[in-house]
Amino acid sequence: MVHSRKSARFFALFGLVGLILFSAASSAFAEQKTGAAAAAKAKLVLQESKGFVRSNVNFEASGLHPGEEVQLVWETMTGSYLLEGLYSFIGTQYVLKEVPLLSGKSDANGSWKGSFQVPEGFGGDHTVYVRQKGANAAQTNYFVSPRFTMSPESGPVGTEITIQAEGIGWSTMESNWQLTYDNKLTGLISAVSTNGKATAKLRAAGAPGVHTLTVWHGYIGMPYLNHQQAPTSYLPVPSFEFEVTDGKPAGTDNYVEPVPEQAAGGGLVMPKLKAKTGVSVSLSRDSGTVSEPVTLNASGLPAGRSDVKLVWNTMSGSRVSGNGFAEKQVSLATGLKTDAGGKLAYTFPIPDDLGGIPHRLDLLVGNEVYGQAYLTINPSIVGVTPSSGPAGTKVSVHLKGVGWTEFDNTMYITVDNAYTGYVCGFNTQGDVQFDLVLTGEPGYHIIDLYPGIYKGQQKTPDVYLAPQLTYGQDHPGSKIPAIRLGFEITK
Repeated sequence: MVHSRKSARFFALFGLVGLILFSAASSAFAEQKTGAAAAAKAKLVLQESKGFVRSNVNFEASGLHPGEEVQLVWETMTGSYLLEGLYSFIGTQYVLKEVPLLSGKSDANGSWKGSFQVPEGFGGDHTVYVRQKGANAAQTNYFVSPRFTMSPESGPVGTEITIQAEGIGWSTMESNWQLTYDNKLTGLISAVSTNGKATAKLRAAGAPGVHTLTVWHGYIGMPYLNHQQAPTSYLPVPSFEFEVTDGKPAGTDNYVEPVPEQAAGGGLVMPKLKAKTGVSVSLSRDSGTVSEPVTLNASGLPAGRSDVKLVWNTMSGSRVSGNGFAEKQVSLATGLKTDAGGKLAYTFPIPDDLGGIPHRLDLLVGNEVYGQAYLTINPSIVGVTPSSGPAGTKVSVHLKGVGWTEFDNTMYITVDNAYTGYVCGFNTQGDVQFDLVLTGEPGYHIIDLYPGIYKGQQKTPDVYLAPQLTYGQDHPGSKIPAIRLGFEITK
């Protein structure tokens, strides 16, 4: 009998709990159903569906929960280059990113109106969401078109011309752009790590008069000439006119441009340097050209030692010979001495070696590494001879400090803004020598060398073996400058 009373109380309690859970579930389901119904009838309309970066866009959302907080969100991408280790180029990568546009409150009828400005970033299709109660209530699309400008519009031969762009797309068919100068391919315009923004630089060339610059798109790395019949016919093909004026060239000195500041999206990340506790190793410069002096300063080393060594780490070999390549160590100094306080200072010339990514210096006491430092070899001009002569003259160019990785072992040459070919520095430890036979009318002619990407795993878009005119801000890793040369053809 007692057992029956306990059982009855148990089942009564179980039934009560079940009723509470069922009521809660029913309430949650009803609320979810109501929210789903509201979301299903919500609508977002943009009065303008296409424009440019910073365009003003009017919108109206309806069917929202009345009198509640609401947000407008812009969906885009952020781009970067993907490398494997220190020398292999994998490709480009893009990650979804949300940009909050506006916050507000729906009115008593569940409507919300306003306007927003198109954010800076990649072009192409973007999804715009209206969000309420932490969920997307409605969405629509907005297309951002790329826009290009050129400056200046005139100047003598050698004048620096800048093509600027914003709103370049990230997709395969919208991210690859090429520049031609008087119908000659000059190079590539890219905006991967700069999120749709590009700054391309070249120099004016040719006889006095008007010259035409055209920006094309073509995912295989070449201009798509019948672009109006292409799947991407909605993209622009802007054309500009530059007038080469009479008079002296803008400059006749051969020079290497200042080393560019690498964009944040560059994929190169050097391994962290090692140092024993209390040891500090620094260099008087972190980069320079072959033979320039650099001083190493170290402290915290064992005092009064005379068995300190400085070792230079480099690479040797070739990726095309079939023999492969490997890391190589070269002794720069032995028998260095520390003073009574454990300090050391040593000045040495930058080795005649590969440029591109930094070289690691190891400071050893005995056979043990106590500290390390990085030193980058920048490209330099050894000579350009002769500097003038009649058409048909052979010009010999000698450079040092060319790199070795898949993204810095080649330089791409244009002559009067026509892409001519490339040179490679790996097989000769950064030393590059090549000849050109100059042709054309009497006057000053330009020879430019640009960074680019030699090879990689990415198949499309094709960004390989082309002068990268946007090298200053958008390059996979190394800080590689352009090299500017010239030659005067005499009568």
